[in-house]
Amino acid sequence: MKIFLIAFYIILLAFPFLTSSTRFLYATTTKTWTETDRSDFAKGKLENVSVHGRGNLTLSPNKLKIKEVPAAYVWCLAKNEEGLIFAGTGDPGSIFKITQDGDVTEFYKTPELHVKTIATDNTGNIYAGTLPHGRIYKITSDGEGGIFCELPAPYIWDLVFDGNGNLYAATGINGIIYKISKEGVPSVFFDSPYSNILDLVIDEDNNIYAACEPEGLIYKITTNGNASVLYDAEEDEVHCLAIDKNGILYAGTSSGIPPVLPVITPPTPPQIQFPPPIEELPYEATDILLNDIFPNTNMYNSKHPSEDYIKNGIRERPVPAERNSVYRIDKDGRVKEILVVDKAFILCLTVNSNNDVLVGTGNKAKLFKIVNGNVEDTSLLYDFYESQVLDILPYKNGYKYIATGNNANIYKLSSDYSNKGTYESAVHDTSYISSWGCISWEGKTPSQTEINLSTRSGNSKKPDITWCDWSEEYKRSGEKTKSPPARFIQYRVTLTTNNSITAPILDNASIAYLPQNQPPLIGSIKISSPGNSFEEKTGANNNSGSKKDENNFGLSIHEPKKLINWESSDPNNDRLRFDLEYKGVEENKWKELQRNIKEEKTYHWNTNRIPDGYYQVKVIASDAPDNPIELALEEEKSSNTFLVDNTRPVISDLETIMETDPPEQDRAGSRAGNTLIISGIARDEMCNINEIQYSIDSGDWNPVFPVDLIFDSREESFLLKIPCVSSEEHTVVINAIDAEGNVGSSRIVFNP
Repeated sequence: MKIFLIAFYIILLAFPFLTSSTRFLYATTTKTWTETDRSDFAKGKLENVSVHGRGNLTLSPNKLKIKEVPAAYVWCLAKNEEGLIFAGTGDPGSIFKITQDGDVTEFYKTPELHVKTIATDNTGNIYAGTLPHGRIYKITSDGEGGIFCELPAPYIWDLVFDGNGNLYAATGINGIIYKISKEGVPSVFFDSPYSNILDLVIDEDNNIYAACEPEGLIYKITTNGNASVLYDAEEDEVHCLAIDKNGILYAGTSSGIPPVLPVITPPTPPQIQFPPPIEELPYEATDILLNDIFPNTNMYNSKHPSEDYIKNGIRERPVPAERNSVYRIDKDGRVKEILVVDKAFILCLTVNSNNDVLVGTGNKAKLFKIVNGNVEDTSLLYDFYESQVLDILPYKNGYKYIATGNNANIYKLSSDYSNKGTYESAVHDTSYISSWGCISWEGKTPSQTEINLSTRSGNSKKPDITWCDWSEEYKRSGEKTKSPPARFIQYRVTLTTNNSITAPILDNASIAYLPQNQPPLIGSIKISSPGNSFEEKTGANNNSGSKKDENNFGLSIHEPKKLINWESSDPNNDRLRFDLEYKGVEENKWKELQRNIKEEKTYHWNTNRIPDGYYQVKVIASDAPDNPIELALEEEKSSNTFLVDNTRPVISDLETIMETDPPEQDRAGSRAGNTLIISGIARDEMCNINEIQYSIDSGDWNPVFPVDLIFDSREESFLLKIPCVSSEEHTVVINAIDAEGNVGSSRIVFNP
């Protein structure tokens, strides 16, 4: 008793809110919510914080937002040999120049709606591929330009120069790669059987690799135009490609985007309202939502028109993003999946000077880095507010430029760390109102760096005005959580550094909590009479070794039983114990049947001392095995009414008649004389007769049916006929079995 009081006093010290006026009972098993790997952290909200493949958080590279670009999309980025950055935009279809100081000026404005791709030659000229007229513009370094080439295709998805200075254009809607001469004359280099060639890369031998839609193919095309399929992806669209300095190819997919629909050239580019940012969309948008940008009327004849997307001239909603991947394809053709994103598109790939693969996604705009293409060393570098990362341009000194859509912005990322970043965890649901224990974390804090955490809690899935404010920051791991008891909780990590080349690292975080104790749950209660078959109750025809009743024609003594089964569970997963009680239906007071049943949810009840009648059983479940007595909870439930019947049926009114067989009847070649006819009535006071049987001279049991052939009442008349072949004396035993398994017997001795 003294030990118990000490333990209870410790509980009160740990949870001072457990007073006599407390509404909730917090006694149950302590639980811990822990986040420790990339999949956990990726569910939260990141601001200037990166999630690394080893499962830790650190500060992101320092990010500088370039002055706002007056467009809806920044589709592409390119640089010339002087280090100037050029950006192709959509609505309007312009080219903007970005200096290293971050100044943005419109360099060249086309009359087109979109500049989708930019390529630069070794003399400083810029080539811009546009939509929806399929025109290529050539602009000099002075900003002077005009139409260089007009292709018989509405969409120019990509432009690329090979090592010999030849320009290639990937197009849709007929999936053709054009080779354009220095004079701007196009020729068909490769004509695929599909709708769109979306991206091109060229290796050191000038082989071209082409990403295809809708079949998700990657083509390899040699310099003389011979094509082969390098890889057939499970996804229906390979959207982007990149190749590293070792000749390893990387491919990103965008399954879930409907086929791009071509349109006839409009007389003047309409001003179309673009889709809102992803937070407002009821579905996943796409970086090439040309279905939403252009009117879908008067289409060209595509090789594979999207009949599912246009029905009777009505434009349907875009297909949501599916599971998409980045594949690594070695020079020997081996393929390995190295990154998977769920409900997002892989929209751009590039390889930096360190041979790291950079991946941009939408419509959850994220930037990933895969170090040397190693799946084990993948980082989520940045989580952007915009909807799509549309292009990534590696730059000198470790800088990289990021182009986004919805909204159109350009960011400059350095190799230095941000000064401050925050990670806001996903909301954790404890299922019930819970009290909070300590908040703990592990990590590294080099000199001039800090890690601080804070918490907030509430009773709605999404934090709102009813939630408490963020707590004061916890400076040390293991402090008591200061947020009030609630069902939901969230933590926020703040990482800071005063040294741009050093950053803190958080490995994991956890919060201990004690859910509000919930009463046990009791499901159905079933009462049955086990072993009702006659063979289990008799010793006449088996060797069961059961005790015999010599005054009852060799029958075993009937020990009446009821099998009680019940279902139960505990919302807190506490261990349970059970008490059973019973009473007659006419009684008011429950009587003890069995106490302290543990784990087993079944009980065999010997009812031989219970008077016949109708009863109920009550199951009382308690979670006391895992809770102090003062705080344990109980739940009880009563069964339906059931019958206890321990009285054997009675066989009465037995009559026998010996009937002589007709002379012409012959059995087995010999004349047999008589048939014994026995009639009688089987009765039971409490329940129906279920079975009647007879045995001759301890032989096998034979069934007897009622006169009306149906066992459906407490009184059944029967009639049986027994052929008498020999003239010896015989004993016939007749048994009646009721619905509760009770057996009543009678016998007749006769001599033909």
